[in-house]
Amino acid sequence: MAKDNGGGFSTGLILGAIIGTVAGILMAPKPGSETRSELLEKSDYWREKAERFSDIIVERLGPTLDTVRDNVPATIGNMKARIDPLIEQVNSRFVG
Repeated sequence: MAKDNGGGFSTGLILGAIIGTVAGILMAPKPGSETRSELLEKSDYWREKAERFSDIIVERLGPTLDTVRDNVPATIGNMKARIDPLIEQVNSRFVG
């Protein structure tokens, strides 16, 4: 079973908080200028939160992505070297 570190839950939690905040601000009985001002403040807050969250993800996944990037071409080459002879065998049985 794949290891799940709760990334989907965290993303859902953040999106839910953003949607709830916006809905709460828009439904509050305030003048338009006050609502716009509050929306700007909250959008700055959530933008900073998203940037920090993004930085954490890049920090955690960066080394893994580097390893994958380094190993994938060799792995594909090895698989191709193993599969090509099998494909030739199958083709020779059906063609020849």
